[in-house]
Amino acid sequence: MIYQKGFTLIEIVVAIAVLIAIVSFGMIADFSSFLSGTFQDEESKIIALLQKARSRSMANMFEARHGVCYIAPDYVIFRNTCVSGALTNELIPANVNISSNPDTNFPAVVFDQLTGNATGATATIHITDGIKSADIIINNEGAINW
Repeated sequence: MIYQKGFTLIEIVVAIAVLIAIVSFGMIADFSSFLSGTFQDEESKIIALLQKARSRSMANMFEARHGVCYIAPDYVIFRNTCVSGALTNELIPANVNISSNPDTNFPAVVFDQLTGNATGATATIHITDGIKSADIIINNEGAINW
């Protein structure tokens, strides 16, 4: 009996199926880590904007109060009041998958001059991407907790 060297068609098909299964699992795991990173990036961006506005108020820049609000599709660092289209506004693009979610709550947060205290009662910014959610709390003393 003569034996031929090589692989049978069944062995090749099984090897390709196993390879496809491994690659597809790797792609699913990688995509979920990408979504998690995007959510954390958006949360970090909001916290940085709040800290920047508070810092400007405490430094009494332009002798005005500063704050942060959301006017679709941008976060806005403003002076005195949150008004769309003001020349003094600084616009920072928001991730529309997170910021435009109906469950997302973003009240305007205003910090007082020199003290950095938040005007009004404690503000809570609730962000969600539909799967994960987080609250950023600004108390009346201007402390930002996340």
